Amino acid sequence: MKPLRNGAPTGTQVVRWYWARFLERHRGDIRGRALEIGTTETLKQFGGAALERAEALDLDRHSPEVAIVADLSRADHVPGEQYDCFLNQFTMCSIYDVEAAMYHAIRLLKPGGVLLINFWSVDYYFYRGLDMGTGGVMYMHHWFTPIQVHDILAKAGLGEKDYSLTTYGNLLTRFAFLMNMPTEELSRKELEFQDPAHPLLIAVRVVRPEGWNPPRPTYREPSWLPPGPAHRFDGAKGHQADHYGSAMGRQ
Repeated sequence: MKPLRNGAPTGTQVVRWYWARFLERHRGDIRGRALEIGTTETLKQFGGAALERAEALDLDRHSPEVAIVADLSRADHVPGEQYDCFLNQFTMCSIYDVEAAMYHAIRLLKPGGVLLINFWSVDYYFYRGLDMGTGGVMYMHHWFTPIQVHDILAKAGLGEKDYSLTTYGNLLTRFAFLMNMPTEELSRKELEFQDPAHPLLIAVRVVRPEGWNPPRPTYREPSWLPPGPAHRFDGAKGHQADHYGSAMGRQ
């Protein structure tokens, strides 16, 4: 059974609806010199006039917005304490060494700077990887639970007073997301019901504490990756377009 419309984008994805609600709550944190992964679109949408400078970080300088070319989990060459806000959305599932990525995400912030970051509890699996055209193949390494995220934050040298964690979702919205059902086809009551036993999205606000200086974690590399060729991203047809197109062609 395939997702609705073969996974082609339509309406507002459930995870992005939840994330927008979280960003709206923390709009005041998106200010000054700010960083985002891949693009600056969300920074500009929620930061507006409060932004002094918006920059992007990615594996390749695929657009003028990309000021930092780096793998976030190996960003030793990037100077720290630069940013008032770092918006890291929808990337942690595809980073193998999440402890190192979290360390560098906090290191890039000024003391008192804010990291707004999310973790998916449910997602598609790209069994050959996905080529997004941004400098490297994306693999789906992790799906997260809240206890996992608390552990990652503790390993990064943070105490519970340094961050707040919010879960969004329920069993229905988890299925809706996997089936490619947009929020427009769900009621407000269905979307807003929060079931901690069935999270879909975990959203975290971190404030870099004064004096934060933990040792850099020992770097880890994956022992195995899927053989190629990777699926190709198609913005009009969706993340799974190449997969479902190939499968349909074989029928």
